[in-house]
Amino acid sequence: MKLNEFKTISQKTKRKRICRGIGSGKGKTGGRGMKGQKSRTGVSINGFEGGQMPLHMRMPKHGFKSKSKLRKIILKTDFINQLLEKKIISDKAKIDIRQIINLSKSNKNSYVKFLFGKKLDKPVSVQAHAVSASALKEFKRMGGEVDIIKFKKEPSVKPKETNKKVIKENRASEDSQKKNMKNSPDNVNAKKKVQNKKVKPSSSKKSKVSPKSSKDKPIKKT
Repeated sequence: MKLNEFKTISQKTKRKRICRGIGSGKGKTGGRGMKGQKSRTGVSINGFEGGQMPLHMRMPKHGFKSKSKLRKIILKTDFINQLLEKKIISDKAKIDIRQIINLSKSNKNSYVKFLFGKKLDKPVSVQAHAVSASALKEFKRMGGEVDIIKFKKEPSVKPKETNKKVIKENRASEDSQKKNMKNSPDNVNAKKKVQNKKVKPSSSKKSKVSPKSSKDKPIKKT
């Protein structure tokens, strides 16, 4: 190794000087072409196709379903009054969140909120995910309660899995029924009767008839 063989790790190259006259290589316009929008600073036209619809705008848009998005159902106190009038629920009843979803004919995973409408006729206690302040006062005034629960999304079961489970259960039940039928006392007695009815083969065999001898034959008179 000699001193003249040493090289620096990063050799710095001089920056190309633009707009320093025509003889410099990139003089005059400095590599920006002529006039126009693209020659100006602070302009970036990406995907421009001369007025034609650009490719990124022509492609189909694919949306998504946000996990945070909820199916919100707003119920008023009028709904409970209607249930009481139709005698679907009784006085001082405690309605579960699933019962509310079924009675309101709403979807499975839905966020239930109660608001104040008309005054309640009778005291009823209810489960909900959210309640307004005025509705809560109305429930308490009549002697009812509002139990606020955290919203939990129930996992949806795939139809294929359910079908497989049902088929397995049906097969298992059929096998168990067949075994029970075989071991049942009526079936056993029937088998015994069938066995007794079977006719045994007779021991007496048909005796072979011996051919008549010539002595036994009658003599013809001539």
